[in-house]
Amino acid sequence: MRVVHLLSDGVSYWDGGGAFGLVPRPKWMKILPPDEHNRVPQELRCALIQADGQNILVDCGVGDKPNDVIATQYEVRRPHGHLLDDLARRGLAPEDIHAVILTHLHGDHAGWATRLADHTSACRPTFPNARYYVQRQEYYDATHTNERTRNTYFPENYTPLAQAGVLTLLDGEAEIAPGVRAVPTPGHTAGHQSVVVESESESHPPVLILGDLATYMIQFARLPWVTAYDVLPLVTIETKRAWQQWARAREAVLVSPHDTQIPVGRLVKTDKGFFEVQPAAL
Repeated sequence: MRVVHLLSDGVSYWDGGGAFGLVPRPKWMKILPPDEHNRVPQELRCALIQADGQNILVDCGVGDKPNDVIATQYEVRRPHGHLLDDLARRGLAPEDIHAVILTHLHGDHAGWATRLADHTSACRPTFPNARYYVQRQEYYDATHTNERTRNTYFPENYTPLAQAGVLTLLDGEAEIAPGVRAVPTPGHTAGHQSVVVESESESHPPVLILGDLATYMIQFARLPWVTAYDVLPLVTIETKRAWQQWARAREAVLVSPHDTQIPVGRLVKTDKGFFEVQPAAL
């Protein structure tokens, strides 16, 4: 049996212009009104896949390591605790995680991949019994940053994984567990990946865990709507176009990493012939 649960590392508040890129503010603010500092909320959503006796974590929030760069970029609020608290509420400890799939290595998706070792400044894998999976291209870009990307990648989140020998670098699509696939979805970063969870029953649709292929569901429905953070925005558009068709053909269930209004949805076509994502259940 394969089950997907939603987990949270809190809610972050980002500049709305960054979240919506070239989309004019009067358009996006009708959908997600900003606060007095022009910030919009983004859930730090992770997913727990339970499949064939394995606990598989997809993304791991912003973590708890001190980071002055993140502090200047966005605010994180945790009224219900962090990711490890959410796992504990499901009766799971870090030792119970068998695999961690990282859609990409930005600071708000890879934070809990490592944590500080007790009484030292060294970082170690947070999930000691897990294998970690990321695309090879993503790891290369994260370890070869430039002026555009250096404030989104933080080596303490991922280089200790390689040093500990628990990191697997993927070259394209890969089956992580029966019915659980990592699939390349480039655009936000060149090495971005999403996760497909296939049901054992043909009567149940697959689940597509988007990662930052679309920060908000409206960005999955509207091809031109991409964030200012996408490294390859034109590639994002073409990737979304392909996965829109895939999702429609299979009536797939979509999971958003950040949408605070529609965490889970399904892509439908309106009477006017436009795509939109409507709320759905896992």
